[in-house]
Amino acid sequence: MEHKIMTMDEKFAILQKVWALEDAGQKEEAQKIGMQIPLAPYLAKWGKEKVGVDFLLQNGFNLAEADEEYGKEWLTH
Repeated sequence: MEHKIMTMDEKFAILQKVWALEDAGQKEEAQKIGMQIPLAPYLAKWGKEKVGVDFLLQNGFNLAEADEEYGKEWLTH
């Protein structure tokens, strides 16, 4: 899945969907939708160092903002 950088309004709209799903007891769906929000670059970098690249990729984290800040090759360097 190709991820993109989002505006604050786009992120907030997703969060509203997540909260509604959680309130409806749909925790798994809420988590899946919440993963669309880009991980902050500093958290992505921490994740790379602490849990590894494979974990970030296999779990579908949106790394678009980290790619933008650190460059497309940051995961392999």
